Formats: sequence, C-alpha cells, structure tokens
Amino acid sequence: MKALVHVDREDLTAMNIALSNIENLLAAAPGAEVAVVANGNAVIFFTQHAPSHVKERLTALAARGVKFYICNNSLRTHGIDHGELLPFAEVVPAGIVKILELQSSDYLYVKP
Repeated sequence: MKALVHVDREDLTAMNIALSNIENLLAAAPGAEVAVVANGNAVIFFTQHAPSHVKERLTALAARGVKFYICNNSLRTHGIDHGELLPFAEVVPAGIVKILELQSSDYLYVKP
C-alpha cells in the first residue's frame, strides 16, 4: 500500500490530522509506504520554526521511513532558506509535479 499525503495550508489542526492519519496508517498497515508533499503555506511546518510537537511527530515519522517532499516554489515564495528545513525534508522543484509523479507510481492521494 502506498499513500501520498498532501498538505498545503498553514493550519495546525489540518497538520495534526494529517500526522494522525499517517500514524494510524502505519499502525494498521506496517509495510505501507508513505510520502508527504508540502506546498503552499504548509511548508512552514517543515522548518526549525515549527511548533515543537509537530517537529517531534515529523521526526518520529521520518525515522519510520516516511518521506517528506517540500516544494521549492513555495519555499521561495515564503522566503524560506533550505538551511531552515528539518534535516529529513527533501526539496523538490515543484510540489504539483511530485504529486503527479507519485500518483503515477501508484500512490493513493490523501488530503486531510
């Protein structure tokens, strides 16, 4: 099972729901492959400035193999330097392109 979780809003409630969805999926289907694509305002959650509880959950999920792809266009729009990102965040040129690539590779789209 492959899941693509798309986050694009600076909405702490939506982000927590997304993280809970991922945690629940991994608990129910331990072999699942999970990729998160962040674009728009959601890119702020993947910086050193994110709330500590979000950073802790993201770090724990990264340790479990979840991949995090961050849109470079959104980083540029928000004036975020790559050095501000959490160490496991992988910058991609355009979030929309990564979403389409993952969907082409049989990832099922989830939007909390």
